[in-house]
Amino acid sequence: MGSDGLVELDQSCWSALARYNLVLATAFGVFAVAIRTTSPDSTLLLVENAALAVLFGSVQTYCWLSR
Repeated sequence: MGSDGLVELDQSCWSALARYNLVLATAFGVFAVAIRTTSPDSTLLLVENAALAVLFGSVQTYCWLSR
């Protein structure tokens, strides 16, 4: 179980990876919102953190769907 044809991992590995990516996506999302509210001039940092939040969120979704 847990094989998607791309990566061969068992269910516990997928769950651990999904939890790790959920933490990262949440942290980068909160950081992006904090930057937006405290320093509206730093657009590059805001875009960078928002992109990382989306990236880790998509990896987390992929892990949940591959279980």
